[in-house]
Amino acid sequence: MATVVKMPKLGTTMEEGTIIKWLKKEGEPVEKGEAYVEIQTDKVNLEDEAPESGILRKILVPEGAVVSVGKEIAIIAGVDEPLPEIGEEKAKEVEGPASQNLKTGEEMKEQPKETEAVEGKVKASPAAKRVARENDVDLSKVAPTGPDGRIVEKDVLDFIESQRIKATPLARKIAEEQGIDLNKIQKAPGERITKQDLMPQEDKKESPAPNTLKFIPVAGMRKIIAERMAKSKATAPHIYLTLEVDMTKAMELREKLIPAIQNQYGSKLSYNDILIKASAVAIKQNPIINSTFNDDEIIIKEDINIGLAVALENGLIVPVVRYADKKGLGEISRDTTQLIEKARSGKLLPDDYQGGTFTITNLGMYDIENFKAIINQPESAILAVGKIMKKPVVIDDQIVIRPMMNLTLSCDHRVIDGAQGARFLQRIKQILEEPLEMLM
Repeated sequence: MATVVKMPKLGTTMEEGTIIKWLKKEGEPVEKGEAYVEIQTDKVNLEDEAPESGILRKILVPEGAVVSVGKEIAIIAGVDEPLPEIGEEKAKEVEGPASQNLKTGEEMKEQPKETEAVEGKVKASPAAKRVARENDVDLSKVAPTGPDGRIVEKDVLDFIESQRIKATPLARKIAEEQGIDLNKIQKAPGERITKQDLMPQEDKKESPAPNTLKFIPVAGMRKIIAERMAKSKATAPHIYLTLEVDMTKAMELREKLIPAIQNQYGSKLSYNDILIKASAVAIKQNPIINSTFNDDEIIIKEDINIGLAVALENGLIVPVVRYADKKGLGEISRDTTQLIEKARSGKLLPDDYQGGTFTITNLGMYDIENFKAIINQPESAILAVGKIMKKPVVIDDQIVIRPMMNLTLSCDHRVIDGAQGARFLQRIKQILEEPLEMLM
């Protein structure tokens, strides 16, 4: 019997996925459990396994298409087996220059150029509606390119871009200083206004080509990071709190526990593991840190799920240690070891990096003494950790050398006031300087 393969739900919050690459071509055999397609879900790419053995008789969705969970993407069947009738492919959005001419077995019907209404409403994908809402865009003014006259996210982004005056930072600065209206500068579509366009005609000189090594497309993970970090800085007023921690006793505890945890859990206890546990204990006592800002209300989360930023070759990702307050150091060490390995091998599932309520980012291994991190929304705070360094400090009026570490807490001031953030950070300091407290 023919099997209609649908976009799988690879995470509890997954609503759609992007077809990155078909690993099998139409007409090729595929075994049950064999990878046949690569799908991008949020930040990671995953290979989906075939639900049945047979021939990949029909590919219903082209590479680059964004498809809702549960929608048909392919048909696996026997060589001469009749195929079920499937409607037009259900891709919500196709990115890239070839998006207008993609074919899926049968040539796609020409899409309507004007927005169609359904019961008085504009047809648009959830992603398109979200972007429109965030940028105050009237969807009735956006030309659709999606199936059945639907507006997709790219349509809204293109509309926003078309309404924006394109100019270099220097050109904007010159225009501001000289009172020049950039709207009156004539440029070809898609071209940016430069300083040369603002100079008197007689002063304009041909500029040499820039010494460009290469251009890196902003796509995939880098695009997601860029959008989310820019949004976080634009919407969340950040405040920063910094203090130093004496890590003497934390280092001693780590050295004592490393052999036991290695034997029982098969992982080496790290400073990040200790920081995760200390943060979880402190959050339990300061629940406002474990919250989200949602327009007219602040939502305090019950579960304490702590994310750890992991650097990758082409960006970063934040796998999550769930219920960190209820786990011991051994369990946390085991979880972080497994999550980091999965992250660096590209095998994280959406559930591994979604649902975090607080994030820790550590650049100490790069000799960074301190830094300020951008909040990983929808969370309300993030802890930046610096290098442990031996420093002279005054204890009981005596100058002694101690291993000191800087911690900087970034807080969303819409949710967390300075005193609240300070009490939380102070509590982490107390726990790290007397680490037996987090074992009780």
